[in-house]
Amino acid sequence: MESIRRSDSFIVSGEGICSSIDYQVLTLLYQPIIGDSAFNLYLTLMNLMDRQTLLSEEYLHADLESLLNRKLDLIEADRFKLEAIGLIVTFFAKDSFTYEIKLPLSARSFVNDGILGQYLISAITKTRFKKILKIFKINSSNKRQKYNISKAFNEVFPAIGNQDLLQENNLISGKKQKFVSLSKYNFNWRLFSDSVSEEIFNLNDLTEAIKLKIESLSYVYGLNELMMKDVMIKSLNDNNQVDIERLARNARYEYEKLNEVEPKKEAKEKSINRNTPTDPVEYFKSVSPIQLLNEIGDNMVSVADLRTVERLIDEVGLAPSVVNVLLAYIARTKEGLLPGFAYFQKVGQTWKRNQINTVEIAMDYVKHLESRKKSNFTGYNKNKPKDAEIDWLEDYISNME
Repeated sequence: MESIRRSDSFIVSGEGICSSIDYQVLTLLYQPIIGDSAFNLYLTLMNLMDRQTLLSEEYLHADLESLLNRKLDLIEADRFKLEAIGLIVTFFAKDSFTYEIKLPLSARSFVNDGILGQYLISAITKTRFKKILKIFKINSSNKRQKYNISKAFNEVFPAIGNQDLLQENNLISGKKQKFVSLSKYNFNWRLFSDSVSEEIFNLNDLTEAIKLKIESLSYVYGLNELMMKDVMIKSLNDNNQVDIERLARNARYEYEKLNEVEPKKEAKEKSINRNTPTDPVEYFKSVSPIQLLNEIGDNMVSVADLRTVERLIDEVGLAPSVVNVLLAYIARTKEGLLPGFAYFQKVGQTWKRNQINTVEIAMDYVKHLESRKKSNFTGYNKNKPKDAEIDWLEDYISNME
């Protein structure tokens, strides 16, 4: 993770300008969670943008210190809050930062999100929460005895035949992000960028999708920043652009090559990390996929299993720590034998639909599944009391001691 310096430059970009409703949501719903200083940082960055181009001039972080009258380390801590709650996405390359401003969720999405609503209640109490919600409620007209007689588009406008598909990406959309960032990969972009020569590749050409894939592959296959630099260079196509499929394939090949160096006999005798947390929640938050699969499979981690982890994160959209709980639970139910991706995909999509997006919720959900086997209870509720023990969690932890 990059620590900012006063001499580091930054620019601000965005997907739109906040409306009066957005400011109301930010003030009454977001601010109690993130605090007034992070709220002020968001507004300051938003107002640095040109309202026409949605792009700012280049500034130094020393300028930001002066504008906010606040030390840089405190500004950085506020930025982390904005990143975690989904209001800012930060990019870094060659001592320059880009802060991409995201518009806030609607009041309905914020409250119905589950996590944010609960955090807001804990910050302001349930009584005040209910009082604030009244501000955002609207009175809908009585639709009884009324029939929708509105015309559809094709009933009014004639067909014009097949036309070229129009698609422009760099337009103001006002689209709200769907979900809050719950976890970040500990990937050092400064080290990565310093290791790449501009003569070989210009990192400004990396798309957000490629950056996310680089972070994901580094996490899943246990490859450090310098290894990922070599993987990326090998994945350039004839147009000197990163081929995302080749990137994933080369990362898997790099993992295989690293594990071929160590004889299987030595791999069997590898000692378990004694610094692993013994608390189940902290364990699943901190353990890497390779370490977890090592413990599940007696130090035998196949590329196929790691490929499953990769696809659960990238394709199904599960948080990495939630994937860890899913792996451990299925390994336990299948007596240590991991099924193919199709099975994980089906279960993972169910977890995604049920908004299983943190370790705590995942463990509560597993407890629900365990108790349902005993009581044949149907219907999952995230607020359900924790009425079942998960012996297999304690078994995993105790085996490491």
